Amino acid sequence: MTERDTKPIHIRAVPTEVVDTLQARASKRGMSLTSYLRDHLVDLADRPTAEEWVSSAVDRGWGVDSATLQQVVREAREEEREL
Repeated sequence: MTERDTKPIHIRAVPTEVVDTLQARASKRGMSLTSYLRDHLVDLADRPTAEEWVSSAVDRGWGVDSATLQQVVREAREEEREL
């Protein structure tokens, strides 16, 4: 990725404790906060949302209808919340 391939993002109103936590995590990895956040944003963008995943699964002709897939995703999310 070159400088030409990037755009700046400005995020306002981030709580101080969140910034402090992220800065500490970046420092532990020997990274700047900007690099740390960029890496996480790239990773986030690389992973499909649940809706994108369901759509792509339905489009692949796996023989599973979207209602079933959506129910499985809902159940997985509920299980995550319980942890």
